Amino acid sequence: MRTTKSLLTEGTARLEAAGVSEAALNCAWLLAHLLKTDRLSLLADGRVPVPAVVAADFETFLVRKAEGEPLAYILGSQPFCGLSLKVDRRVLVPRPETEELAGLAADFLLQARRDGAPAILDFGAGSGAIALVLARRFPGACVTAAEKSRGALACAEENARALALAGRMKFLRVASVADSGGPFDLIVSNPPYIPTGVIAGLDKEVLAEPRLALDGGADGLDIARAIIASAPAALKKGGALLLELGDTQGPAALELLDGKLWKGRRVIKDLNGKQRFVKAVKKG
Repeated sequence: MRTTKSLLTEGTARLEAAGVSEAALNCAWLLAHLLKTDRLSLLADGRVPVPAVVAADFETFLVRKAEGEPLAYILGSQPFCGLSLKVDRRVLVPRPETEELAGLAADFLLQARRDGAPAILDFGAGSGAIALVLARRFPGACVTAAEKSRGALACAEENARALALAGRMKFLRVASVADSGGPFDLIVSNPPYIPTGVIAGLDKEVLAEPRLALDGGADGLDIARAIIASAPAALKKGGALLLELGDTQGPAALELLDGKLWKGRRVIKDLNGKQRFVKAVKKG
């Protein structure tokens, strides 16, 4: 019978040969998932025997990973702000930067004293990550998760049901903020922001994710531009717009925010020092 150490050693070598970054870490996650244990326990004793059926499943996982499938798709879930979210090919894998965006959204609601029963729109909700975090953080909130993709919206609803949050949320399949209802205290979005011409050269793991969630048009700002245009009519006075964008797009996005309609317009750096987020508050 194979051992955990032998499987990890061979699997790491195979993924490295396939050009997979962090091959050892990926292998540890995959095998720990199959053995229903944590990575540290897995690595503590490499002599643990692995049943043949698990070794066979691990082989299947290695093939998928070597072909460029994101780890979260293989595992079927992704941690996000303390939640475990179901993710698959219908949705973008939530990134750490988007956890920061959810934190900025919560901070605004608290600081603006809109933490009682705020109306919140997560536009382009994907797996529902931001909407779900805010629904859990603010039990009295009316949270709307809006999506153009039927599959993504279904995934968001599945996550909401699994987290017992579906009864406090709305799910809308729409293509614009203008069709999402309101007025809202907060509109938050992580829209597609990769320029169309850049997409073909992306890492194969990124290319495995839905193009609809990646493609931001010629300059990467098509969706953000549409959100900014519709947001004033959909927000209450004093309500905020929060966007996650590419780390070079902040200044261009700020230019789209008319000073006659918005105050507090600024770009906020992420934890890596990159200009990742744009915030503006509707004038009252």
